[in-house]
Amino acid sequence: MIELLWPWAFAVLLLPLLVRLLIPARKASEAALNVPHIDAFVFTQHEVGSGSNHRSVFLVVVACLAWLSLATALARPQWTGEPTVLPTLSRDLVLTIDISGSMGQGDMTVSGRQYTRLAVVKHAVQNFVEGRDGDRIGIVLFGSLPYVYVPLTPDVDTASRMLSDAPIGIAGRSTAIGDSLGLAIKQILNHPADHRVVVLMTDGVNNFGELDPLDAAELAVASEVTVYTIGIVPRSSGLGFFAPFQRQADAVDEELLNEIATKTGGKYYKADDLNSLLAIYDEIDALEPIENEGQTVRPRRALYHYPLALALTLFSLVWLLYARRNV
Repeated sequence: MIELLWPWAFAVLLLPLLVRLLIPARKASEAALNVPHIDAFVFTQHEVGSGSNHRSVFLVVVACLAWLSLATALARPQWTGEPTVLPTLSRDLVLTIDISGSMGQGDMTVSGRQYTRLAVVKHAVQNFVEGRDGDRIGIVLFGSLPYVYVPLTPDVDTASRMLSDAPIGIAGRSTAIGDSLGLAIKQILNHPADHRVVVLMTDGVNNFGELDPLDAAELAVASEVTVYTIGIVPRSSGLGFFAPFQRQADAVDEELLNEIATKTGGKYYKADDLNSLLAIYDEIDALEPIENEGQTVRPRRALYHYPLALALTLFSLVWLLYARRNV
């Protein structure tokens, strides 16, 4: 949409008329010319005809257009785009995801088909990430050792794509919950934000690493970081008589995850399938809402140089035509 920033500038169109009305015409004093023969000053119809009048009218029209273009440039026309709301970066949110060897077990059922735990987690987390436009999202993957897979970024689309390519087992086969939580908190502390959140997801127990998980929780409390914990507890995979013993070996330490969440003002969740995991991330999304009241901006582009260039061109044309007329 084209708008005029100073529409009152068109008042200058009346300036030539005011000058004509307020300033009286100057009387020209012409010297008398004596000639011996009047025949030398008899003009033909071709010489004094309509061609001269047409040139005068053309000059007046071009001059008026030039003056109108100049007034338009003074009115400062500009193109204004549609309003756009800039998202506010109100939260730093780090997703801490277990990629130890146990996450490769294909014991989670979706629509009657078996998928690995990590595949189901990726699907749920991607939906969560793509809906957090306006926050900075970071991803920490961990096994025996944690590492920053996606640094904090407002580009949630890139974070989602990288999550889909996250490998399994490259960080080791063990589970270092304390070290991973500590690394996630460190990432958050490097970026000031209104609110800091860590979502820690694991399917095992803390059996590796140097930092005790409860010490990491105390660090989160001191750093004003809220930690939500999710335990992946798949339903029995049908191993028959040995199933209870198999689950006991790699059971999630729910008591520890609950204590971490409680200390930091978060909440512990247990997920046993895709639907429950999606519901958990929906609840976290509701508990940590995005600030939607961002600054509204409308892109603007100045256009005054176009009528100004036209005015200068037309004024130059008038001057050239007038100069040739008086040669």
